[in-house]
Amino acid sequence: MMLRPLLAACCLLLPSLAHALNLGAIRPDEVAIWMAPQDGGPAIVQHRADVPMNPASTMKLLTTLSALELLAPDYRWRTELLADARPRGDTLDGPLYWKGGGDPHFDRNDLAALARDLRGRGIRHLAGDVVLDKQRFARTGSADDFASDSDKAFAVPPDALLAHLKVVWTTLFVQPDGVRVALDPPLDGLKVDNRLTVSQQANCEGGVKRYASLSAQGDTLRLEGALPAGCDGGKLFAPVWEHDAYQAAMFAALWREAGGSLAGQVRRGLTPANAVTLASVSSPTLAEVVRDINKYSNNTMARQLFLTLGAEFAQEGDVLRDGEAAVRRWATQRKLALPGLQLENGSGLSRRERISAAGLGALLQAGANSPYAPEFMASLPIAARDGTLRRRFVGQPVEARFKTGSLNDVRALAGYVKAVDGRRYALVVLINSPRASELTPAMDALVAGLIRHPGRLEAEP
Repeated sequence: MMLRPLLAACCLLLPSLAHALNLGAIRPDEVAIWMAPQDGGPAIVQHRADVPMNPASTMKLLTTLSALELLAPDYRWRTELLADARPRGDTLDGPLYWKGGGDPHFDRNDLAALARDLRGRGIRHLAGDVVLDKQRFARTGSADDFASDSDKAFAVPPDALLAHLKVVWTTLFVQPDGVRVALDPPLDGLKVDNRLTVSQQANCEGGVKRYASLSAQGDTLRLEGALPAGCDGGKLFAPVWEHDAYQAAMFAALWREAGGSLAGQVRRGLTPANAVTLASVSSPTLAEVVRDINKYSNNTMARQLFLTLGAEFAQEGDVLRDGEAAVRRWATQRKLALPGLQLENGSGLSRRERISAAGLGALLQAGANSPYAPEFMASLPIAARDGTLRRRFVGQPVEARFKTGSLNDVRALAGYVKAVDGRRYALVVLINSPRASELTPAMDALVAGLIRHPGRLEAEP
């Protein structure tokens, strides 16, 4: 196996004997690596491990572990419908206040449940306005340099009344006379430009995204492509509108679906102190939300969680700054050295966020020793099985749980592995390079090599 130049080999720091440095297609200056026993102890492999790197979505590990320990796994968010006037028969004359708690998981089923409970109180007519109360998150922060991705689901910004992740799902039904499209949730004012045709192909090999595309353009969803019969029932989704417009349309549709009528407008405002709760719904537990965040690398939900920390541990009254302060205080209390840590929104959807491989490694060791280790570790994708690792390491003897990270110039893995000798390790690999998108196979080969031979930095050529 060919060695890289001596200068590159000097970048590798091992506590014992020197080993060959073979990174395959990865250049030494493009990668940082850290590997140590899962439950604690010094690193057995370090390569540029103290260099602050862009971690992409592996930054979610910091947000989710700190939240589990600060809020506890049974924490839940609450969303309410309130009024400051008593109903008159089946009519509510005054405003109805829809008060958001920042729930990352609130969806159309939750809003439908609120509407049903309101109807259960005998209220049918809303004569006043519906007021969107978003004071929980007075500021939501940024994801700088992602403006060109504003139409992508991964870039949906947080919101105190986040609803259904601000996306519309389309279900495609292949019929003899064409393709019928059903929307969920149904949104008033959203039109469908259905240009789908039925192809002669029978099977849906590769999935529906291979044959059909969905894009949102203003008030119109456009669907294009030729759909095989085997894609019947396939689903596509896309974010639409701004939060306020989405929430207004979703409320109007689901309130009407529940048999209610609305005479007023949907607008922003604040809930009066004397308002009374008419209906409420609680989110799944934080442990369940963390699982969704890490398994599927959901940026919006991670940002909601980061802001929730700021709301729960308020100091300055700025949820974004207070969220970062809460995370940093927690890290200090846990005696986690995170030199060079930079935070923007806690999700990794950032060009500015930084953390070192050693910092992520220390975080993983803390997670393995946390009172909530089962919840935290179970939230990570399983190699070749689920989440963002479902199609990676397939057919390989790799027993691992990794949080993945991916941006244009970033590829990252951080998690737990079981080596062939039966020992368990925490492992971090961060690649920052314009070639990052080409290097996923080399990264996976590097990981597989470290699992086969812990302490030796080797990859298949």
